[in-house]
Amino acid sequence: MGAIVHIGYHKTGTTWFQDIFYPAVRNRPYLPRATVRAAFLASGALHFDAAQARTTLGSACDNALLCEENLTGGLHNGGLAGNLSKDVAQRIHAALPDAQIVIFVRDPVAAIASAWLQYVKGGGTFGLRRYLFGRDRLSAVAPERDEAPGFCLEHFDYHRLIAHYDALFGAGRVHVFRYEDFRADPRGFASAYAARFGLEVDLSQIDWGARNPSLSRPLLGMARAMNLFTRRAVADKDWLVHVPGWYRLSRTLLRWANGMGRFGRPLRPGDLIEPDLTAWLRAHYAPGAQALHTRLAWQARHDSVSVPSSSGGGTVIRWRQRPLGHDAIAQTPAHRR
Repeated sequence: MGAIVHIGYHKTGTTWFQDIFYPAVRNRPYLPRATVRAAFLASGALHFDAAQARTTLGSACDNALLCEENLTGGLHNGGLAGNLSKDVAQRIHAALPDAQIVIFVRDPVAAIASAWLQYVKGGGTFGLRRYLFGRDRLSAVAPERDEAPGFCLEHFDYHRLIAHYDALFGAGRVHVFRYEDFRADPRGFASAYAARFGLEVDLSQIDWGARNPSLSRPLLGMARAMNLFTRRAVADKDWLVHVPGWYRLSRTLLRWANGMGRFGRPLRPGDLIEPDLTAWLRAHYAPGAQALHTRLAWQARHDSVSVPSSSGGGTVIRWRQRPLGHDAIAQTPAHRR
């Protein structure tokens, strides 16, 4: 089948796959994120060498599991206007031409809200609109446009990068899934996902807890205030004075406070994005959403013809959620063999 390369996107559960699911797979080696980044992200565009990348990945790279969301580009810089995202796809193809590509997508409005929350967790101080449209205040020739790229709306226009991977690897090797389906029933989704790729996983040993819980409103305000005392770790922010060590300490305090559950419920996208901005974003992404729908519909038809029924259907596109109480079905079809 070739290596399985899970490229993201950001804010689609990749941390859970990296920390919990892929390390539990018994019949494929899972490569650490640092190894993947060294192979595909460390060298400049004019210095990348496919043979060296394979050496970095190791002798088992053609059967390995790779998962790194930054292969789609940085969250807060839009993959350098998509240039890095496009180039990395070509790097992966040069080094692993027979790979299976996994791409998780998410409703772009929800993804944007989550991206801004991540920006604040990472030291950001600006509000959502300033985060999204801050570059609009710069002149067309401002050096800041080139020195420190900012958030890019096009990063979440998923269908264009998917089409690029389709052209490189063939659409049959590019597998696109919705984060919302995974979140609705993680166990049912994981079982179908493992069956699709023939992964041996004992689901009874999996931790199904969230990896990156959202902040509540009081903690969100507290985080932005605390971030004024560190210049880390995002590029576009304000600070009053840099206190050495404060960033690490403040993150620890926020995680502790968030884990207590005494500061209100976690914020949802609707809590963060005003109705008028939500409507504008929906209209902005509407053509891409239609293209993505068409791509997913094609994948479902392709699966119904090409995936053998002996694999349990092998697809999570047509997967049905199990009702609550399905915990007794603890193993994937591959694991039960």
